[in-house]
Amino acid sequence: MKKISRRNFIKTGLAAAAVGALNLQAAQDDEIKWDAEYDVLVVGSGLSANVAGIVAAEGGLGVALLEKMSRTGGNSVISQLDFACVGSEQQEKAGIKDSIELFVKDLNKAGKGFNYIEQSYRIAQNSKRAYEFVKARGVQYAEKLKHLGGHSVARSLETVGGGGACVQALNSHFESKGGKTLKRVKVDEIVLDKNGAAIGLKVREEYKFDKNLADDDAQNVSGDVKFYKAKKAVIFASGGFSADKAFKAAQNPRLALASTPSNPGATAGALKTMIKAGAMPVQLSLGRYSFGIPTEDLIFAISVDGKNSKRFMNEDGDRQTLSDNILENMQKNESDLFPTIIFDETGFTSSHDPKRLQKFIETGKMKKFESLDELAAEFKLNVQILKEEIKRYNENVAAKTDADFKKDLSKFAPIEKAPFYAILGTPGISYTPGGVRVNLNFEVLNINDSKPIKNLYAVGEATGGVHGFTRLTSCSTPDCISSAMIAAEHILKG
Repeated sequence: MKKISRRNFIKTGLAAAAVGALNLQAAQDDEIKWDAEYDVLVVGSGLSANVAGIVAAEGGLGVALLEKMSRTGGNSVISQLDFACVGSEQQEKAGIKDSIELFVKDLNKAGKGFNYIEQSYRIAQNSKRAYEFVKARGVQYAEKLKHLGGHSVARSLETVGGGGACVQALNSHFESKGGKTLKRVKVDEIVLDKNGAAIGLKVREEYKFDKNLADDDAQNVSGDVKFYKAKKAVIFASGGFSADKAFKAAQNPRLALASTPSNPGATAGALKTMIKAGAMPVQLSLGRYSFGIPTEDLIFAISVDGKNSKRFMNEDGDRQTLSDNILENMQKNESDLFPTIIFDETGFTSSHDPKRLQKFIETGKMKKFESLDELAAEFKLNVQILKEEIKRYNENVAAKTDADFKKDLSKFAPIEKAPFYAILGTPGISYTPGGVRVNLNFEVLNINDSKPIKNLYAVGEATGGVHGFTRLTSCSTPDCISSAMIAAEHILKG
């Protein structure tokens, strides 16, 4: 964190005191000395932020993206950004029959009724338009479609270069249209006028995120307080809170047990800022899990927990089910040890993608052993209990019935052929389905009367209730793009 001199500390403290005196939740425009003015302020710099910025800038508005970190892109740049799309030219060339209704059915099956059906239709109906929008602005897609889990047909496009290339192309286009990307600008508060409309933001320039703090949002005082005016609107494209362990634990203790591959800046600060301004939070206890190994390969393995070396679950399931079972077992055992997933040579070569597993070995993520004794020693398992568990599993395979966890063992071989392979089963939280409630124009709704907070918008992962229980894989991309397009278009209409 930046060292603060006594003089700067006093200066910052006086500025903070002055801000408090203004009562930003009911400020008059002429009471504030604005340090900068824009038509639209966008909080964030990832996929949604850049799309919203492009639409507004192409419409002739002055736009700034505000990024609190020293690097732009957020979680978007570390994602593959696979793109579920109905009616793409790739589907047409492949002769794949798809429909809006089928896509919505898949979305709602994953959402388990937790999701708002009108948002499912919005994603499906706008997926092709969203695809064509970003493609026309420099984002490239592979010719071959992916048929990913949970989708009835192949409809997922592969983004060439992943999220990094996608965001770079969009940000370059945004800035070519006159938009500005401002880094190390932390948003602390939404400035509302006496009628409750958003008219700007209280920010800190030269803010420096400190990953060593337990709660950066609450404890970090770096930066210089400034006020940015938004003459037309404020859009929160700030992503989720998947890296905020304390906030996740407060909403759902199980979420905090999971690891996270997310950008460390993915905290709940922006969400809290919106809530403070009156936004309605929804579904904050939900989490969308990632997994360190393709979950379809776990059917060929046995999984034993890290504390007592015993098998504890059916290894056949989707990432959400498997992850939840793992975290539930860790809670039950009062343990923070992830389970060990074990393959023998037959199971390893039965993988859907043995080359991918081989890469895990090359990087050290998965390890290879000539005996179970070596494996147990490496992963600190009780070798006697481990061998007993594998013996019981193999007896169940021979009987073609899993008396313990009801796994269908009719198609699998016993675990007995060396070498053996092992990897930690580590559920990760990289996406949080909860956020603030919005309408179909992506205006943020007030918790008191469910009416829009004038001039305040939220898009992408900053919103809640869109995907429900779990987000169907590759559906964040059409959601982020289409929500940003619709919000910015609504602003342009005035």
